[in-house]
Order: sequence, then structure tokens, then C-alpha cells
Amino acid sequence: MYIKELTTKFYKSIGSNLETLTFGIPNGNIGSGLNIFIGENNTGKSTIFEAFDFLRNKPSKPKSSIVNKSNPDKDAIVDIVFKGDIDSVIEEFSQDNKKSVFRARVYEIDGAEHLKLQRSTEGKSPIKIWNSETGIYDNVSGIDAPVKGMFEANFVWADTNPNDEAKFGSSTITGNLIGEILNSFTEHEEYQTFLEQYDTTFNNEASNLKQQLSDIEQRTQNIFQEQFGAGNIQFQFEPIAPSNFFKNVKVYIDDGTETVMDEKGSGMQRAVALAMVQVYADILRQQPDTDLRKPLFLFIDEPEICLHPKAQDKLFNALLELSRSNQIFIATHSPYFLSSEHVRDMNLFVCKQGEDGPEISNISSSGFFPWSPTWGEINYMAFDMPTVELHNELYGRLQEVTENWTLKDFDDYLESQGIPKDKSWTEEKKGVIGSTFDRTLMTFIRNKIHHPENTTMLGSDYTSEELKNSIDSMIAILNTIDD
Repeated sequence: MYIKELTTKFYKSIGSNLETLTFGIPNGNIGSGLNIFIGENNTGKSTIFEAFDFLRNKPSKPKSSIVNKSNPDKDAIVDIVFKGDIDSVIEEFSQDNKKSVFRARVYEIDGAEHLKLQRSTEGKSPIKIWNSETGIYDNVSGIDAPVKGMFEANFVWADTNPNDEAKFGSSTITGNLIGEILNSFTEHEEYQTFLEQYDTTFNNEASNLKQQLSDIEQRTQNIFQEQFGAGNIQFQFEPIAPSNFFKNVKVYIDDGTETVMDEKGSGMQRAVALAMVQVYADILRQQPDTDLRKPLFLFIDEPEICLHPKAQDKLFNALLELSRSNQIFIATHSPYFLSSEHVRDMNLFVCKQGEDGPEISNISSSGFFPWSPTWGEINYMAFDMPTVELHNELYGRLQEVTENWTLKDFDDYLESQGIPKDKSWTEEKKGVIGSTFDRTLMTFIRNKIHHPENTTMLGSDYTSEELKNSIDSMIAILNTIDD
């Protein structure tokens, strides 16, 4: 079972016009389950992650901090559509008394099972289930807990202490890692031996502890009998659940000095947390196909924080591999997550700020080139950042589609498209100064990029604004040709 779509309105900075987002689903190919959100700050990347968290976990925040500030009278709404082997997930992970409720709302599209859930800020904000027969959401009481039990969503936030992920809890990475072994551990011979020894130590009448407690028991019993009547008082130590022991787990790191994780730098803490994310996902991935595993979704906000470039590259490659069978969502600014040769194998969402809030578009299947998206193209679309890489690609692409292979012929073509030849370029070969020609801005920049050895032109350069104007002009010409 995977997340197919997300629709949200009036949630935090999101207004009413954000289109439904359709996500990449793992199909065994590298990068297939990886969904990356890129864009400048305050363009909705983290808000999308929070919307997922809102539907599954309903964070205990006041309504005023959740609804869109420009539309305070509107309820925030989040819809998620799941696709895949939903019936098996219901059978394995739903509470028995709710299985029929979920099964009645599973619907098919092109032979595939779908299930649609919604949570809003209306009323007490329960999760609702889409009824495909009536075309409305059913408000079925008591399904919040079963929904949480049907899929795991692990969040590593950019603004929280990564050490928190090393603590045992139902929603932490460490909790999920250790929780995987708890059920089988309670049946193990070692645990049964421990329980017997525990009872002998704490509850056996001959134990030292029990003998010391007997005086307190007797004195308490005497007072009780005097004041309330007959009755025996005895202290009994109940067996401790394994999860209680694991709450005391601490992660130690020895990098020359062994200390607990929370005494290390935030960079190392985050690296450990992300390593545990990978281990947990890998454990689930390696389970036999016949053993249905609970669906797992990883949400990692700015994984590049506190990681040096080499570590970023290694982490990204690991996530790419995991995405063959796991759905992973990443919000990032890092070029190491955008320049991979597999960038065309994953889903890439560009986030921008519009008049009505964030505007998010999937650029995986669109772009300027047959080989889109490229690193230069992504940076231009997401950050409005002109690069020499994109300039080279556009220049070469236009030469190809117009079949003007020489610089003179291509420059004449650009002039025919209304681009003036208002830049001068002096040729230089092996240190010998040649002729000077009038060139378009595009060819002038192209020559500066390709011929840094031309010392004659060292004093003549182009500005960032000229680089952007040149790129914009070539995009406009390319769009005209494509039309």
C-alpha cells in the first residue's frame, strides 16, 4: 500500500488553488519511490510534510495555528489517497471490529485498490473515509487508531533535535527499530528465564528484598486492621514489560571519546538518526515477500543539514536504493540530491510562492530538453538561479533543432529572431590575436564559457543579469520552435 495522491486546502500557508499532488510509487526500479521537494524557503516544502503528519497523527495544536491565516474562517482540509494491496493491509493491521468499515470503502480504479482518507479542522477533527458509492466522506467513529496502525510514517524534521530519534517511542526511529523484535523476544527462552529470576528476586518470601519489605507490610496491615477491619496487605512486583526496559536505551558513540549521543555535535547526531532510518527501511525491504510488512513512509526534511558533501552523496545513494521498495519523501536545497544521474528516475516537485500560497509542480516529465530535468534546469526552475550549465544546454539544443552548427550561422539565426549583435568578441588562437566580430549576447557568453584561455577578452565579462537575460531569451525562442 502506497500513497498515491495528496490534496490539501487552507492548511497553514496553503490556499485554495494547490493542485492535487501525485507521487512516485516503488516498482522495483531505483528512484521509483523517491519524491523530492525543492524550492526556496517558505514555499511549502515542510508544510506538505506537516499535512501528512496532521492526517495521521493529529498534532495537538490549536486550530488557529493550523488554518490558513488569510482564510481564518475556512477549515483546513487534508486528503490522502492510498493505492495497492489495501485489503491485505486491512486484514493484517486493522483492528478486527473496524475491518469491515475499511473494506466497505475500498474502491477500484483500473483494477487497483484505492482507499481515500480525510482529516479537517472541522469539529473534533476525526479521520473520515471516502465512500465511492455516495460520493461523500463517512464520519465513522473510532477509526483514528486503526488508521495509525495500518501504516508507519517516520518524520525527521529539520528544526527538531535529532537526538530525539534515538529515544524509545512509538513514533521514533529507535522505537520502530527495537519494536520490530519485541514480539518475538517475549516468546524467547531468555526472556522467560528472566521473568522467573525477576519473580524470585522481588516476590519470593526468602529474598532479601522481600524480607526487608515484610516489616513495612506488617506495620501497614496492623494499622489497616485496627481502623478498617480484617485484611491482609502484601506488596507484589508485577513483571516489567520489555518496552519499559527499552525506554532506558541510550545510544553511545565512540569517535575517539565514548559518550552518549546527545553529548555529540548535532551533525553527528543527525547522521546517526539518518543511519537508523536507512537500517529500519532496509530491514523491512529484506523481509520475505510472503510476509506482509506494515507500509512505511519516510519523510526527511533537509537531510543535508550538518552533513558534509561526501556524507550527503552517500546518504542520497542509500535512499535511492531504498526507494526501489519504499516510498520516501525529501525536502531539500542540496545540489547533491539534484545532480544525480538518476534524477530522471524519481519524482521532482518544484515549490514556489504564489499569490494564494505555495504552488507546487512536478517537473519530472516536463522541461526544455528530451533529457530533462538537468541540474541547471532544476536550479533555474526552483531557485530562479541562472547557471552556465543551463546556458550551455540551451545553446546546444537550439543549434541542434535549428541545424545551425557553426557559430556564425547560429549567431545569424539568433539575429533573425530579433537578438541584436551588440557584443564584441576578439578571437585568439595560441596567444595570437585575431579578428574582432560583433556577436549576440548568447554567443558572447558561450565563448566566455568555452574559451577561458582567451587573455584578450579577460577584461570583458558578462553579469549575472546578462546571463539570466540570455537564458530567458533562448528559452523563449525554444518555446516558439516547440509550439
